Formats: sequence, structure tokens, C-alpha cells
Amino acid sequence: MSTNISTASAQYASRPKDERFPSLDALISAATYDREHSAERSYNLRDLRAVAVDVPNEPITPESIDRGYTTTPSVMLESPKGQASFTHWSFGQLARTIGAPAAYLRTLPPSIAADAINYGLKDAEITTGKRANLLIKANGGTPIVRAATSDSYGRVWDSELYGVLGRYFGDGAASTQGEWQSPPTWSGESAGQYRGDRDSFVIRIDGGSIVNDPRGFGGGGNGRLNRGIMVRNSEVGHCSITLECVLFDFICGNHILWGAVIDKTFRRRHVGTEITGKTITEILSIARKYNARTASQDQQIIDTLVSKELAHTKEAVIDELRKLGYSKEQATDAYDTCEQKDPTLNPRSFWGIAAGTTRNSQEAGYQDDRLALDQLAASVLRKGALVTV
Repeated sequence: MSTNISTASAQYASRPKDERFPSLDALISAATYDREHSAERSYNLRDLRAVAVDVPNEPITPESIDRGYTTTPSVMLESPKGQASFTHWSFGQLARTIGAPAAYLRTLPPSIAADAINYGLKDAEITTGKRANLLIKANGGTPIVRAATSDSYGRVWDSELYGVLGRYFGDGAASTQGEWQSPPTWSGESAGQYRGDRDSFVIRIDGGSIVNDPRGFGGGGNGRLNRGIMVRNSEVGHCSITLECVLFDFICGNHILWGAVIDKTFRRRHVGTEITGKTITEILSIARKYNARTASQDQQIIDTLVSKELAHTKEAVIDELRKLGYSKEQATDAYDTCEQKDPTLNPRSFWGIAAGTTRNSQEAGYQDDRLALDQLAASVLRKGALVTV
């Protein structure tokens, strides 16, 4: 039985039309526009206030004035620079900053919600010494608050990140086997590049099988493994920046990766002013090495990971996994999952344990739990590669 990774499938299934891009270049173009029309402003929380306003439901023109345009009451943020509207996400961020329940505030009349927010902004026990780092986007009219984070937040711009990705993994339009490309869909449409007001996600596959799959799966991959890479980022504090290098049997039209194992994973929280340069450099290094790695190198690594063991008994394997950061429960579950669900693999081998861990990650209920297990699986493969090759 194979492990199936549904990360890309969830993106493909849930993204609305305006968050789907036909190519990486199109995504980068949109991200560049947003960056060029956005500005970061840092304020003491006490310099901010919420105001209730009536927002026109259409552009104000002589015709709409004559017709009598309608308005909708709304809450806006006022700073010394002027007023700006919230996105759903940035409203929630500011509410969390002052310890207010955003869901409840949204049920209140705007005037009452604004009063409640202002009470929180002026509460000395909450706001003393606190600052808000606002990301404001010009919108051809009223500016929009894209994000309201703390002043320790470190932003990685999508335009820079995916520019690096495109340098080594292409625009996604390749059709030649062995070249990196966007994954196929049932309808044949271009997919695999997504970006909305909260986060972005891109997947690339190499377009052809490059190494033998020791588990011998048939399926669409005919018993061979392919390379894939998935990258996720948020300019507004919705998630960490992550990169996952994956080996998989085959990918179907709704972007489930079948028979997959996490080969390498990278994660960085958006903290610190130096994050952009350091993170881009690290991802550049990973991308360059992964792209340059030959099929024979992959084959050698996998063959040794399959044949070499962490230890010779279950108890000793669990002990070795604990040294890598596994809890006793995580280590035991990974061993048992491989033994029970992947009988063709040796649960004492580096490859078998990584496969068992990856399978368990896909059954975890929360994204953070899945990512933690994927990182543990990658640490097993990394250790195995170091000691066996």
C-alpha cells in the first residue's frame, strides 16, 4: 500500500478562480504588482483607532450621485496617515493583538465594534509598548490593510521567493519528459500556481520517472518514482514559509501524490528583519542541489536507504528515532505503520521508517502535526544518506 500526499490536491480543490494562475510568471507578475503598490508602516497601537463609516457600494460618480447610490456600514482603521479598509484576515490579526474575539466583533454593528476595538487599543495593560506593523496596499481609492502583524514580523515577498523557484524549476509550461512542469489535471488545464490574500502555493513535478521504486508499485508510475517540489509562503503572517521535496509514484488529475515519501523539508517562521535574505539563500541552495541531482545519484541513495537499517531490533530503532526528535509514540507508530501497511519494506530500514512516518503524517488532523511528522521523515532520510553513501 502506498502513502498519498494530498497537500497539492487540497490547494487545487479549494482555491477560487481568482487565486489560480496559468503560469508561475503570471503569479510573479501579480505578486510584483502587489509589492510595488504596498507599503509597510509601523505604529504604536495607541496611534491607531477604528472608525465606523458608510462605504459606497459602487464608485461615486455624478451618475451614481444622481441615482442615489447605496452604502454599507463598515469598520475601517485610522492612522496618522489616513484611513484604510480591512481584509477579513487583517481584521482578525488586529483583533487578536488586542485580545478581542474577531468572530464576535463581526456580528456587532460597526459603530459598536469600532468602540470595542478602540477600548482594546487604549487598554494600557494590553497595548503599552506594543507596535503594529501594517502592510498597506494602494487600491485606486481607499487603501487596504493587507496585514497587521507585530514589529518582529519578517516578510518574505512572493515575487522574490518564486523568482528563485522559477530560475531552477521553470515557469511550469514544460511538456518534455524529464523537465520540470506544472502537474496535469483531468481537464488538461494549467494548474499548480495559487496565490490569494493570505498565502501562496506552488507545486512542480519533473515530468517523468527517474528512479526505481523499491516498493514495486504499479499504478500510473509503472513502479518508478518521480520528483516533486512544493513551496508555500505568506506575505501577511498566515503561515510559515515551507519547502518540501517529494519522491512519488504518480500524480493524478486532482493532484494527489500517490506512493509518496518526503525527501527533504524546510520550514522557517516569519520572524526577524533578516529573514528574507537568509531564507531566499537557503531555498536557493536547496533548489540548486535538488535540480542538479542526477537520477543515478537518487537511485544510489534510495538503494542504500532501503538496504541499511537504523538498528537491528524494534526497540533499538525506536531508541535511534528518539535521538532524531521523535517521541516514543511517534517512533512506535512509524515502525508499526510500515510493518503493517507496507509489508514489502523493512521497518528497521531508513526508507521503511520514513515511509511509515510520511503515511502517518497524512492521517494527522492538523497541518502543524503533519508538517512536524514530514520533517521527522526527512531527518531520517537525511541521516540515512549521510551514513550510507
